[in-house]
Amino acid sequence: MSQQPMSPQTLEKAQREPSVRRTPLAFPLPVPVERSFQVGKRWGWIFLFLLIFALYLPVLSVGFFSDDLLLSILIHRDPRALFQGAQGFLHYRPLSMSLFWLIQRGFGYDRAAFHFLTLSVHMLNTALLYPVLRRIGTPRRIARSAVALFGLFPFAHEPIAFLMGSVHSLALFWMLVATLTILRVGSRGTLGRILAALGAYGAAILSHETGIVWPAWLLGIAIARPGRFPTLRRAIPAGFALGVSYVLLWRTIPRGDPGVLAMPIFTLESSLYAMQGWLYPLGPIFGALWKTLFAPRPILLRALRPEDWAFIGLGLGITAGIALWTRPRWTVLLGLWGFGVSIAPALMFWGPASGMMNYPRMLLIPGIWSTLAWAGVLEGIRRQGSWGRVVAGAVLGGTLTIALLFLTTSLGYYRDATRILHGMAQAAREASKRPILFVNLPYNVGYRWFRARYYPYPYGGAGAVLITDDRQLAGYIRINGGPDLTDRPAGWVRSVRVDALYPGWFTPAPPMDFHALRDALKDHAVYVFQEDLTWIPLHHIWRVGETSMEAMRREEGFHRLDPAPSFDESIALRGWRVEERTGELILLWEAQAAPGRRWQVFVHLLDSGGRMIGQADGPMAGGLAPTDAWRRGDQVLDRHPIPTGIQPAAFRVGLYDLESGERAEVRWGEEKPKDRSVVLPARP
Repeated sequence: MSQQPMSPQTLEKAQREPSVRRTPLAFPLPVPVERSFQVGKRWGWIFLFLLIFALYLPVLSVGFFSDDLLLSILIHRDPRALFQGAQGFLHYRPLSMSLFWLIQRGFGYDRAAFHFLTLSVHMLNTALLYPVLRRIGTPRRIARSAVALFGLFPFAHEPIAFLMGSVHSLALFWMLVATLTILRVGSRGTLGRILAALGAYGAAILSHETGIVWPAWLLGIAIARPGRFPTLRRAIPAGFALGVSYVLLWRTIPRGDPGVLAMPIFTLESSLYAMQGWLYPLGPIFGALWKTLFAPRPILLRALRPEDWAFIGLGLGITAGIALWTRPRWTVLLGLWGFGVSIAPALMFWGPASGMMNYPRMLLIPGIWSTLAWAGVLEGIRRQGSWGRVVAGAVLGGTLTIALLFLTTSLGYYRDATRILHGMAQAAREASKRPILFVNLPYNVGYRWFRARYYPYPYGGAGAVLITDDRQLAGYIRINGGPDLTDRPAGWVRSVRVDALYPGWFTPAPPMDFHALRDALKDHAVYVFQEDLTWIPLHHIWRVGETSMEAMRREEGFHRLDPAPSFDESIALRGWRVEERTGELILLWEAQAAPGRRWQVFVHLLDSGGRMIGQADGPMAGGLAPTDAWRRGDQVLDRHPIPTGIQPAAFRVGLYDLESGERAEVRWGEEKPKDRSVVLPARP
């Protein structure tokens, strides 16, 4: 008996309604299993975002750096004027500047409020990335891995901890919103949706100059996923038109810099840091290898060495290899395209690699595409079977662990840099009405700071600069918690460089020798920055125009020497004391005449039998107050740490010439000790 054909209505009804005769699933309770899986994924997202928030929580206490001084200009601006021009600013970014203006009006110079904004924007971007990748058609596992990689992206530390660097995060937020708005699978898109997406991209442009980056993203998506988003046929030309129009407008807007692009010849050097950002999961491997095989890179790049060419070539080879091997291949190709078009403006604008080295925030927007590509590589490894799953898990875990370590170290840099800025504010309070002179003020210590701690990558990657020039010192002190010193005369705070004390970081300040520094001590509060980023109030150590009795009254517990031993008939030892808390011997010297010679201090530690059991020799005041710059009446406090574990009964003290070893002649009352030293009891 032949079967009657089904009518179209019956066929449509059968397709809509499941047949009751289907074989039941093997799982007796499929719904709870699915819910358990969903709950597990939800807890994974919660853990990721809690980890990001906890990791970056210290940024709420960091200070304002470098370009953050624009906050002091913003407060006096009408927000409408921010859209009319950019006079006084380096760039035309009216939307992000208006947001900063609003926060400042509401919270003042509250660093926690500003940095809560930067952290919140990064977490929003991390949350938005997942639906964007899923809408493109990225498999769930790849999308989840990419979001985890981006949330802990190693180079994200700067736009979170450096306020003005957050314009990159703000622009990325609007670009993700625009992408999420325009991407509708199979839809040709309404005019309203296209206009909404263009509006979001316009907000990105007004937050940070992104030019034609977003339509270039869409072009890559259209090529990688052909036919999936018909609306892109209209959105891409409109996006390019908007971007080009802005570029032309940007060239005509008055602002603080001429906006001249760097010479393209230098972009090859900057490409080192772009390649490093692209290959960042492999960066620690290259970092360890490069540090073993090659000498450290100089801070400023001027020419590529053979190993630099090798790094670029190896990176290109790895990129070609993973593009051919990874499935789905489009994730790597689209990631490479998105990374390239996002980093290109920075390469052209900065030119010399020193710019890329000091600004990791340049890698933030390209970073979302780097994470997509490497998440695709991990998925390709995972598909190789049980061993592939183990390897992929180990690689992802190792990458995230290294990112955590690097981010923790990076935030340590900002914490230490904040200590410098707060120290400057504290110095302003202490100095009161006296003008301030900072010696060897750090401009950007990031490169050296990272080298001394943990930096797993082969090239650069320091962080925001601290100070730019003397004209802005008062502003930095003000916004970082110092008193309002707007009534002070011009030049009340400035900086100099003393080469003999120079730690080696870049300081844009005029040089000064010790003789001129001594003269400045007459009426200035002088603060010297040291290698460990601490600062020393030199006017407390080297006192000009103060008698020895005044000095002793200011220092409790000094044992006065009367008569005072005289060294070389020009330097008197007026007193001493032992600081039990710090374990130091403190000597008080006074210039009886200008010594004219640079003497060193020797301190021998003696036991009860007069035998030497240790020593604490060193330059006068740790090199901060050389004797050849003294003049009559100068007082110097000279500290010598006592080695731990030694309990001296007395100290043998004297002066000697470092080159010849000759000791200074001593006269103590009527006596002239033959060994040219004096013995001081540890407990008189």
